[in-house]
Amino acid sequence: MAEYTNLSASAAAASEDPSGQRRLSIPNTEPRRKSSLGLYNRVVLCAIDPNPHSQDAFGWFLANVWRTDDLIVLVYCPETPNFPSISFKKGLTPPIDLWKQILDDMNAKTRRLEEEYEAICVEKKLRYKMRLEAFKNPGEGICKIAGEEKADLIMLGSRGLGAVKRAFLGSVSEYVTRNAGIPCLVVPTK
Repeated sequence: MAEYTNLSASAAAASEDPSGQRRLSIPNTEPRRKSSLGLYNRVVLCAIDPNPHSQDAFGWFLANVWRTDDLIVLVYCPETPNFPSISFKKGLTPPIDLWKQILDDMNAKTRRLEEEYEAICVEKKLRYKMRLEAFKNPGEGICKIAGEEKADLIMLGSRGLGAVKRAFLGSVSEYVTRNAGIPCLVVPTK
C-alpha cells in the first residue's frame, strides 16, 4: 500500500512569529541552497490557476506559511485545449482559424494570470520563478515539475467540488497529495 504524505502535525509544527500570530513551520531538511535567485532554504511549489480559490490559497500561504528565505515556484498547468476535429462533410480542410483562436485565447488567459501573480510577488518582494506548461492532466504536471524543481512543499487550493463532481471530473489536489511524494498543503475554500 502506498504511503501518502500530507502536511500534518508530525510534518509541521506550529510556532509563533514576533507579532504573536501562529504560523506553520515546515522543518528544513537540507542546508541553504544557492541559485541565480539567491540563497534559500525551502523550495515551495505553489500551484496556481485563474480560479479565485487559487488566489485565496496563495494569500493564505503568504500570511501563514511563507518565510523570507523561501523560493516560491509558481506553477500553472492548464489542460490541453480540445480542438475541433476535421469534418469529412466540409472536406479535409482543417479549421485552422478556429484552432488559432482557441490557442490565442488560452495564451491571453495565461499572460493575464502570469501578470497578476508577478505583480503580487514583486509588490511583496518575494523570491520566485514561474513555470507555465500545458499537460493533459494538471496533477501529473504539478508532480513532475515539483520533482524537477526539487520542491520541499507543494501548496495548492481546493475548489471545493462536491462528491459527485469530484468523482466525474477528478480532483487535482487529491491526485497531487497521493502522488507527489513530498508534503502537500491543500488550502480549502472559504
